[in-house]
Amino acid sequence: MRVWYQSLVDGGRMPPYFEGLKARAAQVARPGVEVDFHGMPAETYGGRTPADVAVYPYMMSLHTQFILDNALRAQAEGYDVFAVGSIQDPALELARSLVDLPVVGYGESAMHFACCLGSRFAVLAFAAGFGQMMDLRIRDLGLRERALPTLVIDVGFDDVGRALQEPAALVEVFGEAARRAIAQGAEALIPGQLYLSEAIARASLTRIDEVPIVDGLAATLKMAEAMHDMKRLGISVTRRGYTHARPPQDMIDHARRLHGRPPISTKKGG
Repeated sequence: MRVWYQSLVDGGRMPPYFEGLKARAAQVARPGVEVDFHGMPAETYGGRTPADVAVYPYMMSLHTQFILDNALRAQAEGYDVFAVGSIQDPALELARSLVDLPVVGYGESAMHFACCLGSRFAVLAFAAGFGQMMDLRIRDLGLRERALPTLVIDVGFDDVGRALQEPAALVEVFGEAARRAIAQGAEALIPGQLYLSEAIARASLTRIDEVPIVDGLAATLKMAEAMHDMKRLGISVTRRGYTHARPPQDMIDHARRLHGRPPISTKKGG
């Protein structure tokens, strides 16, 4: 089984982050699962961080086209699952409407696993703007009654990057925020942004005051494995209704040519 794991982090930024993802994937995924991590192009964010840019809907509407290109490439190259490794699940439903292989997202996967671990969950994110973004994503997934309002913790992108190797300061701040969420009724915790989740996971922090922390990478890969298994049993995404309607291939190719994006030959996902 092969998984194309699409990150929003741009190529070349924080090599230890991607090296750590590969090492942890080898531990988390079951035997026989191959995970290939792909970042965004090196100049995607113009010197800014992914967290700076992800909070602007117009900017992400442009960048989602790159994600969709890679979903088509994943299918054409014979991958079994396409995974979107960002908690806001950019282009997730669009990708499901475009390719026939299973498509999973970090946010959706983590939230559904959180619902299996406790009655109510809380997302703890960093960077201004992520609070409303995540609350809207929770609403779109129909999980508002299972979630507390997103809590934004006072750390920056660079703070999280340093915590990948020196986690003590971040663990303290995260723990303080987590206890506030727990006091409000949270029974499961989701670190917003995989960058943050990785820092917490690499610090071996899995519970705070008996409340479980959902490991974003593990949740995404385990959902990928499950959806691959379901497809092998003949159970795959619906093609009824608007959200998951897949256009004919000639229509896709024509539109891509019109907008300066060459067609990507595809084959059925396994």
